[in-house]
Amino acid sequence: MQILKLTNFIKNLLSIKKIERINFRNDINSLRAVAVVGVVLYHLDIRYFGGGYLGVDIFFVISGYLISNIIFSDLNQDKFSLKSFYIRRVRRILPAVLSTVVITIPFAYFLLLPRPTIEYLNSIIYTLFFLSNVYFSKLDFYNSEPADLMPFLHTWSLGIEEQFYLIFPIMSLILYKFFKDKIIIFFILIFTISLYINVGSSFVKFYLLHFRAWQLVAGVILCIVSQNLRIKYIDFIGFLIIFYCYFKFDDEYILEIEPRILITLGTALIIFSNNKNSLIERFSKNKIIYNLGLTSFSLYLLHQPIFAFGRIYSNKQTLLLGNIKNPNYFSELIFQKYLPYYVLLLFVITNLNYKYVEKKFLNKSTKANTLLLPLILILAIAAIGLSNDGYKFRYSDQSEDILQYQDNRTNSLSLQGESCWERKKIERICEFDRNSNNSVYNFGDSHAGVLSLFLSTSNDLKQYNYFDITGCIKYIENMNASKECEERGYDLLSFNSYLKNINNSTVIYFINTELEIKKHGEVEFRKYFETTVDIFLQNNNKLILIYPVPQHPFSIPEQFIQKELDFYDNVSMPVEYFTESKEIKLTYQIYDSLNSENIYKVYPKEIFCDSFISLECVGAFDGSIFYYDTEHLTKTGAKLVGDQIVEIINKKN
Repeated sequence: MQILKLTNFIKNLLSIKKIERINFRNDINSLRAVAVVGVVLYHLDIRYFGGGYLGVDIFFVISGYLISNIIFSDLNQDKFSLKSFYIRRVRRILPAVLSTVVITIPFAYFLLLPRPTIEYLNSIIYTLFFLSNVYFSKLDFYNSEPADLMPFLHTWSLGIEEQFYLIFPIMSLILYKFFKDKIIIFFILIFTISLYINVGSSFVKFYLLHFRAWQLVAGVILCIVSQNLRIKYIDFIGFLIIFYCYFKFDDEYILEIEPRILITLGTALIIFSNNKNSLIERFSKNKIIYNLGLTSFSLYLLHQPIFAFGRIYSNKQTLLLGNIKNPNYFSELIFQKYLPYYVLLLFVITNLNYKYVEKKFLNKSTKANTLLLPLILILAIAAIGLSNDGYKFRYSDQSEDILQYQDNRTNSLSLQGESCWERKKIERICEFDRNSNNSVYNFGDSHAGVLSLFLSTSNDLKQYNYFDITGCIKYIENMNASKECEERGYDLLSFNSYLKNINNSTVIYFINTELEIKKHGEVEFRKYFETTVDIFLQNNNKLILIYPVPQHPFSIPEQFIQKELDFYDNVSMPVEYFTESKEIKLTYQIYDSLNSENIYKVYPKEIFCDSFISLECVGAFDGSIFYYDTEHLTKTGAKLVGDQIVEIINKKN
């Protein structure tokens, strides 16, 4: 008898037959508030809220819970309609997204330069079609704008949710029709598979639906199980777990699965709790918490654009003021100065957007087809901007050359229509086989990458085979140094084996040591670097070592544009700004200590500093622009360094 009762209890627990529509739950609304507050504070770099990015994971679980409740309850009442469901989703999501885009267009037009404008326009197109997660998963962040300056970076999560909303109703309808009593088994299976494929952190896994499906499906399972079983007071434990995650984790864990599992557990406990008359229930009824939860969607959509444009404005002011000692510090000071106004603006626009856009379109009397006109207009604006290279006409008073230099694509090597930069499979690296017995390998990060076009097309190197291995991987053997590369999809073992087998050739080795030393520390960097050099030398290679290129405090083309300089004006910085960096001093110590007849050295400092202008490092001189940003060389700058490399190669051979 007891076994029979237990069996029936489990059947009822796992069945969807009794699921009824939940109109509103205060604890869910509180969860929304906690999630959006975490995300907002994270993007403000608020101390102790380094794990605020996990608020997005809370939203995933909530979305799975609510959407399955709507669908299963309608299926049980035999009134579910795919058409009605998708129309409701359009009414719920698209109006607020469109209004957010419209709000940002004027800011983008007046604050963004052509290159970031192109990124912005691409991102809004993908956002409108709920594919921004795919767009950002393929974006080369190394050569793009910093993440906190991308107005629509946060919409990757919206893309995942909408893709789930597209697939899940169809799947549920089929399962309900043919496997009604076994629906939960399918979702447990999906949950398990999705969670399993997350083993090992990965950049791509952060952005794509199938790697996030387990969190959305966790909400679905919770919806089914919690219909007949609730446990009192565990919501309190759930909130403790969530706040622990906010305080404990930071960006170092952003690609790891453990924080996501923990935050999902905390969210599940709150949803699973019977919290009537509890402390959390009373907390949920607080007017501020209530309003934050209610307006959380608009707040989430608007926070990133407002803060991103605020930081862009701060960067511009720092450039105009000319604080070169620590530009990032001064820029953040300016941002913090105006932060109260940005926060006030955020909450004002959020509430207006909720009241006059979100609520209006949730009312069925407002026709959904009225969204078609603003959608077409936005796409037209984006198309015009992209066809004009980021509204380049805004800077018609500037030289065409300056605008061209600001776009790094003008100094990018391609083969068969595809960029040679960051090819992630060793069999696909760019090879220019010229049937020669002598080969040249260009190896390193983006600092080496800007030399690729010159080296591959130089007439003085036509008698050499040329191989380009520029991208994320910078060392041989030490796999832990390249963990980030593995996360970005590189096959580390294949690259390591390939690099170890380069022999009797010329290897050009050029990396951003300032960044590498800051990332790994002196001891680890020295080990990674010296191991790589030793392996190249042991294989009888000639090694051309490029010392650090001077890095400027502000983008060189941007200084021309923002300061409205003449094309033939000079842009420079004191030599001390470069030489006083502790990372640069350390680099010189390490590089200078290498003594071998097979090591040849190139010194960009001698090319750009105390040469064109006494005691200054130049970024532009008399109509020649040497950098397309703060540290990467244009074709003109790359030729100056490349000429010395070519001279060394031809002399030693």
